Amino acid sequence: MPYTDDDADLRLVQERHVAVLGYGDDGPAHALSLRDSGVDVRVGLDADAGDRPQAEAEGLRVVTPYGACEEADLVVVLGPVSAQPDLYAEAINPNLLDGDALVFAVGSVIRDGLLSVPGGVDVCLVSSVANGELTRREYTEGRGSPVLLAVEQDATGQAWPLTLSYAKAMGGLRAGGIQTTFAETVDAARFGQQTLVGGALVPLIVAGFQTLTDAGCSVEVAYLECVHRLREAVERLQQHGIDRHRSSGAPVVGPDVQPRLREALDQIRAGSHGEQAADTDAGQHPMDAVGRELRSMMPWLRHS
Repeated sequence: MPYTDDDADLRLVQERHVAVLGYGDDGPAHALSLRDSGVDVRVGLDADAGDRPQAEAEGLRVVTPYGACEEADLVVVLGPVSAQPDLYAEAINPNLLDGDALVFAVGSVIRDGLLSVPGGVDVCLVSSVANGELTRREYTEGRGSPVLLAVEQDATGQAWPLTLSYAKAMGGLRAGGIQTTFAETVDAARFGQQTLVGGALVPLIVAGFQTLTDAGCSVEVAYLECVHRLREAVERLQQHGIDRHRSSGAPVVGPDVQPRLREALDQIRAGSHGEQAADTDAGQHPMDAVGRELRSMMPWLRHS
């Protein structure tokens, strides 16, 4: 069963001094919601960071990443994953003390062993299933977005109660918290992106487009049916589940697919998760040209 507000003690995170490092997509959802839940929050950004004026305008105290970590006993690690090892080395690690906690929204630097966290520090994951803008909006409207929760290192014996408390402060437990692990969330995300999307969905879309155009369908109609309608289909799946779609249409995916998917997952779990090399001819596909033309006719896409 998902964890709810009743399972968490908000006072645990309210007793902490929190540093939120980064203020991109996820930053406001964390920093503002924590602040509005009565938590002491400061945001760590470089002086020339483009997000600094926004954070200051929203009433948050903004200091340097090093200064934020120096004041904090709970550090929230956001921002680009590729920049997190350097951020950790330069600002976080020098200020860590026994009993401190690290909270991640994405667990890949821990999953991949890129950080060496002292044994006296709790390492936690609180990851909303929605993007930052939607997570924040749900909080302000009295609802919440479900969250994935994990503890990688429980140094204090209180890492799990602290994780629940943090999730409650973000509004996530209003919707429900799902217990997982760092490895599970990272491996599943890579599997979804690299295998289901990159290895299956995109090639299937391209093949469908080619099938229709080879059969005499105009490139515009083929694109609209293979790409544009996909969003509607995904929204229906999210809202209603898969049952009503499982028996409709002619199957093109056979029983040989699942063993290949399992092989791909095993490779990801073993660490072979590098992005596939880009197809140098991808930009020449007719779908790209017709897609740009059709998207220019849909101004709402620029605002979504």
